[in-house]
Amino acid sequence: MIHGAVMDEAVKSGEDLWQGLARHGIAADAFDFRGQLAVDCPYCGEAGTMKLSKSTYRAKCSSCHVDAKLVDYVDRLDRQAHGEPDREEVPDRPDRQQKTDAERAEEDRFGLLIAEENARRARQAKIAEKAQRQGQWGERIIMSALALVFLLAGLAAAGLSGFANYQAFSDSVTDPVQGRIWGWSGLIASVCSFGGFTFFWWHASAKRFSEAGRALVFALAGAGTSIAGTALFMANSEGARATEQLMLKQRHNVIVAQIDDWTRQLDGIPTQTRTVEGLELYLAGVEQAGRTHQKPYRDAQNELGLAKRRDGLEANIADARQSLLEVSGAGALDQDSPSIPPWFFAIMLELFSSQGTSIAFVSLLLLYGRKTPQAG
Repeated sequence: MIHGAVMDEAVKSGEDLWQGLARHGIAADAFDFRGQLAVDCPYCGEAGTMKLSKSTYRAKCSSCHVDAKLVDYVDRLDRQAHGEPDREEVPDRPDRQQKTDAERAEEDRFGLLIAEENARRARQAKIAEKAQRQGQWGERIIMSALALVFLLAGLAAAGLSGFANYQAFSDSVTDPVQGRIWGWSGLIASVCSFGGFTFFWWHASAKRFSEAGRALVFALAGAGTSIAGTALFMANSEGARATEQLMLKQRHNVIVAQIDDWTRQLDGIPTQTRTVEGLELYLAGVEQAGRTHQKPYRDAQNELGLAKRRDGLEANIADARQSLLEVSGAGALDQDSPSIPPWFFAIMLELFSSQGTSIAFVSLLLLYGRKTPQAG
């Protein structure tokens, strides 16, 4: 780790150094990714033989073998720019011992500290990059799961909307062939709805606003058609339900009237009338005794007719009451029960269908689509 005093000194001297380099047309961003730059040597005059290093703050020539500090290199350029004569000494050639051992040791130590600092920053950058990749994978998994949920919900809503459109449009004509054609047009409108919104968000995210506008018009046309078809289907269903309720009510009234009529007829039969089984046994005994010519036999026959009529009326009343229970049960849930307005259900179903699928598709495209390079 570089000590604070050494780094402060390096930063301070670095600011003057870059200002000096800038005076001679050498910008800080002219160095390559290794922090090196090849320039003309001001000592021997050879072109492109001197290499400047940002990591060691040295300037070395491969031709005359000069090894100088960058500040000395800048000083050399300044003197040449002002026409001052060169000094006798030539900095840091291998064949000349111009520096003391202490100076060389300090320069080596400073270069080592710089190298250690660069290595530490490289390790930190690698750790940060790894953490960022791990975070991106976690985010991708969560968003992928949510996108699939939205996709399934949207497709389910699209299926319901397509079914409603098919039924509504196919019932709008009497001819079966035309009915199927119009029914399939309703399915196409449902697909155009969520497909158009998907294209709209995809183009808009890429800033292709003209294409996004065209896709939006296409999507709104499909959405409007789908909403109209779903609302029409629900209105037809509501009308059919109302008709069924009316028929059930009429049937209920008829059954009640029949029960009342049969009850009045039953009230007209004397309560002391014996059962059919008892009367049949009595008549069979009289016939065996040969007394069928007597009045009690004829009275028993009349009473048997009343008994059979009474049993028939009681059976009819029992069946009618059972039918009345069934009719009342069929219409009980629909009595005073609030219903969803067709337009509200149609709009919400269309929103679930178009927006759910488009959000899911666009999310998957952003997560797994081709990455476009960004200028940085």
